[in-house]
Amino acid sequence: MVILLYPYLNSFHEDLLLCKPLLFTSTGTEIFKLLDEFFVENSILWDNCVDVCTDWAKAMTGKAVTVFDATDKVEGFKKKLKYWVEYIKNGSLDCFPLTKRFGEELESDIPADILNEFDVHVLRLIHDLNSYFPKTLHENLKENVWVVEPNSISKNPSSLTSQEYECLLDLTSDTAITSEFKTEKSISDFWCTLKDEFKILSDKANLILLPFATTYSVETGLSAYTATKTKYR
Repeated sequence: MVILLYPYLNSFHEDLLLCKPLLFTSTGTEIFKLLDEFFVENSILWDNCVDVCTDWAKAMTGKAVTVFDATDKVEGFKKKLKYWVEYIKNGSLDCFPLTKRFGEELESDIPADILNEFDVHVLRLIHDLNSYFPKTLHENLKENVWVVEPNSISKNPSSLTSQEYECLLDLTSDTAITSEFKTEKSISDFWCTLKDEFKILSDKANLILLPFATTYSVETGLSAYTATKTKYR
């Protein structure tokens, strides 16, 4: 099942692009091959594809989640991991309540070699997360924070040209627009409504917001499909 996210009129829309069975295996190669064949058959250019999301992480799912929300969650978790490492080195298991309770029930301290395994495992998690979500990714998004907090920008960020920054100054000086930003339910919808008046910024913001940061539509679609195979069929 493939869900398509695209800007149309004054908002982002999600529609079912295709739903086809994988006859043999469900590897990334097979999935891409099936999708590529669909693109070729329907004369769809890959150049029109901004990004692809296949992540099923529950913490990043939800209808209104943006790439900024997802990145903040990842950065928060990375900070927690570093905090856990410090606690483990001090011999404390307050961050691991189940393990701590287990030791209390046994009336025994957790052996040092086990604590060392904890330490090694958490450090490996930190390393892997830094590989998938490098610091540069978070820094790049911080340079584009004007998308979600346009009124907080006091100087021209490196992500904007002089012309784009002047456009942002005009936008944030418009009381009606800033008021609309505060009341608009969706950030993506807000930028879509500005496609005529502030086209340069609107197009740039949409390119940043378009990449999927959620599998909400796939989950709800799959749930509906599963229901047809039960007593509701």
